[in-house]
Amino acid sequence: MPKQRKIKHYRYGFSSRRQRRGRILKGLLFILLLAALVFIGYCVSKSVGDLINRENSSQISSQTESLVSESSEESLISVSSEEESSSEIDQTDAAVIKAIAIPKESMVSLDAVDAFLDTVDTSLYNSVVVELKDSKGNLMYLSEVQLAQTCGAISENALDATELAKHIQDKGFTPIARIYALEDDIASHTSYSTSYLYQNQTTITWLDRAADQGGKSWLNPYMANAVDYLASLSGEITKAGFKTILACGIQYPNSKYPDDMGFGPDAGSISTVDALQNVLDQMETEAARNGGTVIPVFQGEGYLEQTNGLYSDSANVFTADRTSPILTEGQENQILAAVTAPVQSLVPSIQSADQISLLETAGISSYVVG
Repeated sequence: MPKQRKIKHYRYGFSSRRQRRGRILKGLLFILLLAALVFIGYCVSKSVGDLINRENSSQISSQTESLVSESSEESLISVSSEEESSSEIDQTDAAVIKAIAIPKESMVSLDAVDAFLDTVDTSLYNSVVVELKDSKGNLMYLSEVQLAQTCGAISENALDATELAKHIQDKGFTPIARIYALEDDIASHTSYSTSYLYQNQTTITWLDRAADQGGKSWLNPYMANAVDYLASLSGEITKAGFKTILACGIQYPNSKYPDDMGFGPDAGSISTVDALQNVLDQMETEAARNGGTVIPVFQGEGYLEQTNGLYSDSANVFTADRTSPILTEGQENQILAAVTAPVQSLVPSIQSADQISLLETAGISSYVVG
């Protein structure tokens, strides 16, 4: 009987296959786990990147908005500056006074005023001067100031000041009033509380000359009633529409008898210069209440003499935003050389349009003719 062949089962072979399958499964699991980790890492990385990008984007947007805002502010500042510059130009143009005075014969009616205005050369003039109080003290407009009414200062041909100003404006001109302040033989002659006193006697009014030689009384700057009268007229005139007042006669009388001219009980209260300055200041204060201003008109000789009877000192000592020196023909350069006020603040009073070219040569744009 043949010898039976034994078959030996090797556990190694069977076990190896299972191990191989296990390794394969482990490998697959590792690959899946690695893929999962890679995927998770990718997602985390993407999220972090998006967050960083959003922050950067926000910062860029913020910076952009800031730049736009700054640019807008700069634009606004630029526009504002241009507007301010334009405003300054307009104000400068408006400050240039090129005026001509209406003659007295044209002040009898509004129609006569209009007829004169139709003849005014608009290339030379942008303003018209109306004399509302003359050197005698007559008022050419209907005043409601009590002293003006009681002393009879209102002229028979007096016009309504508001209507007069409007007529001038409707014709395209700026209305300017001219008044003689202390030079007044009407209001001063009515009351001792407004005038100079002869040798300080309270019952006798001082005259600048003998009565038979045409002597006149003046308003006294040391008398409160005189100052109040002029201030009240200034407020009334500017309220009517004449925003600029040329104030002549803020001075002392040119008299042969100065030693007899009594200032009254308040003579020692302030200096003679300060007394005149106070008149100007009080008129300016009342005018300013209505948006107006007062320009003092000083005699040319008041600048040429350091000490004089008109102002007690040079006309240069008085304070005003604008001043109108009277330029006598033939003495224009001499007077202007003596004036210390800035050129741009001057509104010279001249007699003729022929003097305008001389002012332009001196760098002066404003003037009053007549």
